[in-house]
Amino acid sequence: MAFVDGENLTTRFQDMVNEGRKPRTSPSPQWEFLPETEYQENKYVWSPATVRNLFSDESLLRVHFYTTFPGPPNEADALSEEIARLVAQPLRDNDIYPAVQLRLIPRVFQKQKRNTKAKSVDINICVDVMEYTGRNSLDAVYLVTGDIDYAPLIEAVMRAGKRVYVAALSSGLATRLRYGTDRFIDLDKTYFEQ
Repeated sequence: MAFVDGENLTTRFQDMVNEGRKPRTSPSPQWEFLPETEYQENKYVWSPATVRNLFSDESLLRVHFYTTFPGPPNEADALSEEIARLVAQPLRDNDIYPAVQLRLIPRVFQKQKRNTKAKSVDINICVDVMEYTGRNSLDAVYLVTGDIDYAPLIEAVMRAGKRVYVAALSSGLATRLRYGTDRFIDLDKTYFEQ
């Protein structure tokens, strides 16, 4: 299963845009499998190809997308609906395992102020990953984040005998995440024009 720290992904994406990087706004002519990036400022960013290169022999069952929202509950519900319509495109596409688009499963948490970092995303991802790992419900964890706070989670999941794959943007990426997992994918070419 994939667990996406949507708050971290969105913040890092916005930082890179502010630094002058040009987001991918249309499918790439060079990399036809890279579709356009969907972006709502301060809400979410997503490319269907985000988890595409994270795994090899496993089949992806689910993509959980965690984020926070500083608005009223009815707007948080609307954000959940927006996220739920987004899809992931797994790499698999052969006779035995055809590629199937997966819907994102949103987990939107309230936060008090727009410019503050809430721990609800980090905590819920850790609890969910450990619960799935403890129940032996997965073989591999696909984590989309560059946040060093997840290093103890990654180590615990690997000690439990599960594979851990991490994907992240280069902005604010903790070096330990790049080299301390079974596989790392740099998402810069997925989200930005080269």
